[in-house]
Amino acid sequence: MMEKEARTTLETLIKEQKERIPQLEERLPPPNVIMPPYYEYEDKSYYTKWLQRTNRFLYTQFPGDKDVDNFERISKKELHPAQQKELLAILEAFLEYPDIVEKENPNRSNRNININTNISNTNTQSQQQSQQQTIEILVKALEDQLSISQRKELRQVVDEEKGDLEKAKPKLIDKIKSFGENVASNILANIITNPAIWSCLC
Repeated sequence: MMEKEARTTLETLIKEQKERIPQLEERLPPPNVIMPPYYEYEDKSYYTKWLQRTNRFLYTQFPGDKDVDNFERISKKELHPAQQKELLAILEAFLEYPDIVEKENPNRSNRNININTNISNTNTQSQQQSQQQTIEILVKALEDQLSISQRKELRQVVDEEKGDLEKAKPKLIDKIKSFGENVASNILANIITNPAIWSCLC
């Protein structure tokens, strides 16, 4: 039986996540960058703090439970509505069924499988983190030079072409030019002078 204080804390964490998920925004990659759309929160710091508090709570209240590890694993995946709902579902399951479900001890025959899986997961996570870092650099360069209304205008151009980025490219170029002759060069300068990008160019 979960203590009243712990139950109240868990209910609060669930409420925060329920209210936050609808705020997850789909964002398009910068022009000429070939990658799928991705998701971000307007203020990611609140989500990061929530994630740290939630992980801490689960490790202290449900030590050894298999879903504590599942929560941490899913939280490291790329932000996506379905991924965020998975985190919420795990918390709701803890609230409804608070008894600890212990992790299974792997036997000798499947340890090698686990090792290979961990290596594969580590490589995949490293690639995802590298891709995410590149995306964040590009998005930061755009956000530094474009206002919210200008970014919405760019999105509208793509929406008018039903999301066809290649078809929308000429109009995107014209739209960026309409923002002022220095905008495009400033964006490029911000990207080039980012330490992570500059170290690759030199």
